[in-house]
Amino acid sequence: MKKKFAIILAFIILFCHNSLVLAVDSDKPLTEKDLEGLVVSKSQIEEILDFFSESFENKIPIDPEAAAIRFGYKNFEDFAKQYLKLFKLTDISVDEIKEFLEVTDESVIIDQSQENLDKLYSLIINDKYLKKKTGYFKKFKKGKHKGNQINKMALAVYINYEKEMAKITKNPNLEKVSRFAFWYGFSWGSGTGHYRYALEGCEKDAKKHKLFGGECIVVDFRNPVTGEIKNMLKPDIELAKRMDELKKEKLKPKEKKKVIAKVKEKAKEPVITADLTIPVQVYLVEVNKPNFQSKITEDEVRKDFKIANNIWNKKGFEFKIIEIVKVKGNAKRIEKDLKWIKNKYIKSLRIDRKEQKVKAKNQQRYNKILFRLISHEKNRNKNAINVFYIPYMPSELSCGVAYSYSLNKSSNHEINQLRRQNRGFIIIGEKSECKSRGRTVAHELGHMFSLGHKHDQKTDLMMWGRGTEIQNWQINKFIKYHDKYLKKRLTF
Repeated sequence: MKKKFAIILAFIILFCHNSLVLAVDSDKPLTEKDLEGLVVSKSQIEEILDFFSESFENKIPIDPEAAAIRFGYKNFEDFAKQYLKLFKLTDISVDEIKEFLEVTDESVIIDQSQENLDKLYSLIINDKYLKKKTGYFKKFKKGKHKGNQINKMALAVYINYEKEMAKITKNPNLEKVSRFAFWYGFSWGSGTGHYRYALEGCEKDAKKHKLFGGECIVVDFRNPVTGEIKNMLKPDIELAKRMDELKKEKLKPKEKKKVIAKVKEKAKEPVITADLTIPVQVYLVEVNKPNFQSKITEDEVRKDFKIANNIWNKKGFEFKIIEIVKVKGNAKRIEKDLKWIKNKYIKSLRIDRKEQKVKAKNQQRYNKILFRLISHEKNRNKNAINVFYIPYMPSELSCGVAYSYSLNKSSNHEINQLRRQNRGFIIIGEKSECKSRGRTVAHELGHMFSLGHKHDQKTDLMMWGRGTEIQNWQINKFIKYHDKYLKKRLTF
């Protein structure tokens, strides 16, 4: 049998040359001591990273300081420290993270000559952080793994190729490239997985650390047996075509209006017209068990939505009930299910108030109990947001819940298809410990349009508590998700 083996080792870094200078030593790498005692909110980090990613994708220049303040941080340094703490990273400076956020200089006609490709390759391979953090070079020198002779090795890095080539074209004497993630793979015998494993590992790690703006590419191949080392960087064909067009037409880069967030924007409300009306289908799930009995009326439901709309109307949104339907709940096993929830599920619950999350063992079983009770596949209006009312939430800790693909971080074709099909719904408990059921409805409706839990618990609608404020960035995120996935689906 032919022996095949491929192994991958990974490390992650995010680096670049220095950019701005703060009052602190922002050009010096942060250490573990700098991050001691920091309290980090993962959801807050995710929200600002989404903002950075969307801005980068749309080629909108980012004002790091203003953005950090806008999302509740003291300054950009505060965000940078929390990011590094969350992902357990050190030896990275505040300035290096700022440079990573800079967009590509579109005024440069990029030269993808072999000389420039070799320059980029050299900067990557000779990077001191790469040499410090990876065992790639030591493995090449040793040439063996557990007695097996390695004959193929590959190194993949996550970089913004266009951005780095523009920097080299502009400055042939460039000394550093932006921080990059990397991963390597190797194989022996007839094994051929070194490229694939290096790329897959690189992509997985880049996704884990929520990097954006680049892609994983193989930059180096080497053979420990023959000593062969090869630069694998090749010119990007599409980029070359764009550069040729610029040359032929002698186009100068069009001056784009810079949409840079200013610090004062935090207190400035955007002008939004109340022209977005969302259809809602309500199902009253009827159950008549001694300890699980539905009693809510249609008038009470309309009162809930009046409260919810009082919150959303201020920002130009209206959730309009198109129909309230009474449906029989599938409660044949509900008594047995409630007993299991009380004796098993609730005891395993762990509440993370900082992250605004509840974790428990057998969460899927709990979800199936709810899905079976409401018959969500049968009771579904594909052209409206579906809201189910049940006697109370069986966990007794929540007032309502939104099951929505909008909160899934994946962007693959299958998930996007489910989003466009409006495959999601809300469940509201008639009774709960929450003082305002209408506010709960407003909160869960926000989840249906990609709004996650934010960091300001006292005032924000999308956090646990009594807050009713909706931020500017949340409005934009709501509209963007609606227009991209549900605009054609949600109809009256």
